Amino acid sequence: MQKLSTDWFMEGTLDFEYKKYILLAYMQHVSKEFSEIRLYPSFAELIHHYKNLESFQEQSQNLIKKFPTALSMDDLQKMKLSYSPTVPSDERMKEIEDIIAYALPEFRKQLKEGKEIFEYIDDQIQIEPIGVTPLYHKEGYIFLRVEPRKSIKVFEYKVIFFENTDANFYGISFEYLDTFRLSLVNTYEGIKRKLIHSYNKLPNPATWLLHVINPFPEEAALLPVAKRKMLAYLK
Repeated sequence: MQKLSTDWFMEGTLDFEYKKYILLAYMQHVSKEFSEIRLYPSFAELIHHYKNLESFQEQSQNLIKKFPTALSMDDLQKMKLSYSPTVPSDERMKEIEDIIAYALPEFRKQLKEGKEIFEYIDDQIQIEPIGVTPLYHKEGYIFLRVEPRKSIKVFEYKVIFFENTDANFYGISFEYLDTFRLSLVNTYEGIKRKLIHSYNKLPNPATWLLHVINPFPEEAALLPVAKRKMLAYLK
């Protein structure tokens, strides 16, 4: 079980034990990924599923509150005006609520582990400017060095602004350009000069060294965390 659909908790066979089995199988997959320090895409998926469950739970409770109310006959006979919801007892809805009540703590537990891994990787990344940093730094170059390697991976980065009806937010993109071997000739400043000569996009591009103390899976952990750290640093 490597994926959960968005509506996993209410689609198909609606049985608490079956859904519990589906969830635990997925959580075992996530635990295995985390044990190998493979944070993504599992961590992002956990956040999505957790928010989706919380949203569904909140909306279903608000829906019940909006139903019209009816007088209780027992209270009416006692000349009391006591009201109760007219929502019929729905076994299907009760089953969904039980599944969500079980699932939310499981997601919280895995999210806590994912957050700890994220923070651990984040702590291993050091950011340093290469050369003079220009005032304009929404695009430029990233030098990625992972100990104990001598190679330097070079990425072109761009800070991107997203605007929609719900919210405005920033993102960052990394595009791989080349790999250099660090030496007496190929210093960080020397590599930057080569990039300026080869690509000639900016006269003095903002250039940053991301120095990573320990190796991590690049696509599944290091780069996603590095992008978030770099974006926060630039903002």
